[in-house]
Amino acid sequence: MVTVLRLRVGLLLLSFAIAVYVSLGALQIDLSQGIHDAFLRNHSQFYSQSLNPYANSTTVKRSMQDEQMWLSNQNFTIIQREFYLYLASRLRDTPYPGVENFTRYVIAQSGLKPLTGVKKLRPDFGPVLNDVTFYQYPIAIHPCQSRIHTNNASTLFVAIISAPSYFHKRKIIRQTWLRHLQMQSDLGSVNLVGHAFVVGLPENEEIQKQIEEENETHHDILQIEMIDHYYNLTVKVVGLLNWINDHCSEVDFVLKIDDDVYVNTKNFLTVIRSLNASEKSIYGSVVNSPPLREGKWYISWDDWPWSNYPVYFSGAAVILPGCTITSLLAAAQTIPYLPFDDAFLTGLCTSKAGIKVRDSYWFFVQGVGDVPIPCDVYSTVTWLTVSVEHLNRSDRATKEFYENVTQCILEESDGSNRTADPMEDLVFSFSV
Repeated sequence: MVTVLRLRVGLLLLSFAIAVYVSLGALQIDLSQGIHDAFLRNHSQFYSQSLNPYANSTTVKRSMQDEQMWLSNQNFTIIQREFYLYLASRLRDTPYPGVENFTRYVIAQSGLKPLTGVKKLRPDFGPVLNDVTFYQYPIAIHPCQSRIHTNNASTLFVAIISAPSYFHKRKIIRQTWLRHLQMQSDLGSVNLVGHAFVVGLPENEEIQKQIEEENETHHDILQIEMIDHYYNLTVKVVGLLNWINDHCSEVDFVLKIDDDVYVNTKNFLTVIRSLNASEKSIYGSVVNSPPLREGKWYISWDDWPWSNYPVYFSGAAVILPGCTITSLLAAAQTIPYLPFDDAFLTGLCTSKAGIKVRDSYWFFVQGVGDVPIPCDVYSTVTWLTVSVEHLNRSDRATKEFYENVTQCILEESDGSNRTADPMEDLVFSFSV
């Protein structure tokens, strides 16, 4: 009861501050250097200038112009820092209040202003805060639209999020589960209309040359012109959504997956066949983790004062129906970026776009053994690997199980045992 009261008081105060912010909008005051520096410090990972000599300077200039426009003191009023800190303290450790209140909070915190001159993808979603359609792609694959045709098989595009220097991982994926998926496509189990390893700009030109050579051989690199860094993953994923929206939006399903995840092709295709491509839902495995105040996934109380995140998936493996792509991109256009792409895309953007988050524990599993046991192979769709060797061992264990070299022994409810049938199609239930 106390927590709810604190939340209501905090939101009322925040709403009052925003009302002051709007009503005094005609006044012109100078931004203090402290607020300016805090804004740049909080958001610089999204608008960093590229240090690469082969980067497109036009994009860099545009991002800087956008930033200057946001920080312009024209018709702009801010509340005193002390008052803002008081408001933020009233919200600390209260329940997450929804995406609209998150957006209002960040605007009050950082002074974000709507972008002008940018076409709204969904006018009903509100002001544009991020230009999600300006992306450039130094290396691109062929559009998949021309390969989408009507038949009984679902169409599928696979987007593998990869780091620029992870050449070996990409090589092993091409030789293992991606090859198996292509073979199933050739047999008509699915219509694989394309795949891409999604990378950003590397740290040095030598790696860039290697990526270009890799693409000349395989023709499957989609490079986004942004600095490839862990805390830029949100920018990277939005760039992927923009490309799909322009070049592959008619596909039935998109599998967005990380390059350290192994895909059990048989179980994955069983899932795809059970889904409705026209349903406004996404599919994955929910993360049950509060905001962390230290470590790799640290987020400050200032940036996220609440005690919980919205319901969201692990971003390592997610199925996105093609019908959700435009709405997700439009949501990303109107929500302040978070550095964590999974919470941003599958938590905030889905809520804004009215897209259901449908969970299955067995869709993505962490903690599979160094050598996956047969029953893990039998029951799991995708799982995390910790090394290239683990990826290889996962492929070997999967092959041995489906060739009956190894067996999964299941215990029945009456205490008896039975051997799992490798050819059995399991039912992977997703929450409604």
